[in-house]
Amino acid sequence: MQHSSAMLTVVVLIAYVGGSFGAFPTTIKVCSRNDPELSRCVIESVNDLKPRLATGKISDDFKIPPLEPLALSTVNMDRGAEFKATFSELLVSGPSKFKVDNLKVNIEKLIFDFNIFLPKLSFKGKYDLKIKLLLLNIAGVGDLTGVIENNQARVKLLCENYTKDGKEYIRVKKLLVRIQIEKGRFDMKDLFRGDPVLSQAGNQFINENSRLFLDELTPGLERSLSETFKNTANEIMQQATFDEIFPA
Repeated sequence: MQHSSAMLTVVVLIAYVGGSFGAFPTTIKVCSRNDPELSRCVIESVNDLKPRLATGKISDDFKIPPLEPLALSTVNMDRGAEFKATFSELLVSGPSKFKVDNLKVNIEKLIFDFNIFLPKLSFKGKYDLKIKLLLLNIAGVGDLTGVIENNQARVKLLCENYTKDGKEYIRVKKLLVRIQIEKGRFDMKDLFRGDPVLSQAGNQFINENSRLFLDELTPGLERSLSETFKNTANEIMQQATFDEIFPA
């Protein structure tokens, strides 16, 4: 679930990696589209930017929501009658520790393909869920805390050019996200309407079967995050022209 954290880190990343740098402060390193090592340049640019992404202060005049902690809005999961979940008021610690690698850039086709790794994400928030895991029906509404570790995602940005006011810009046409979480632990208060014995048993069951729980969450999360990331990236990228983002 906290892939939303992991992946919203990515969204910030995506927007900044995919480029919206040109019209922005000199604290952001711009990469020439003719650089023979363009992928390396972009990764270096992102790495240089990481401390500023953590605080949200890109420069004195340009600020964004900080990555530490990362605040997330509501995430809804609905995979039919047997899996409905809503997570809200999420605060996530650890997103600024992300690593980007295996970046592939096709500047002619405007395709950006890369991996994101987040070692550890701690989170807290609210949950409302009604799920069937194996043979057990689990339901509850309450506070949520947890940790997920060794989070990886493959992200593919498919962009396109467009013209506005006689100038050339780029935008994300499609964004694909594939998520993997190695392990996670969750603590959901008030499962089974607050019955302490059943609540403890429910949490134990979820954690003992965390792989199944995470596998159920992942497909819906990938879809919702892809759309969120796409919209956010486009909001940022419209601030600069293509030539400003990737100068010749």
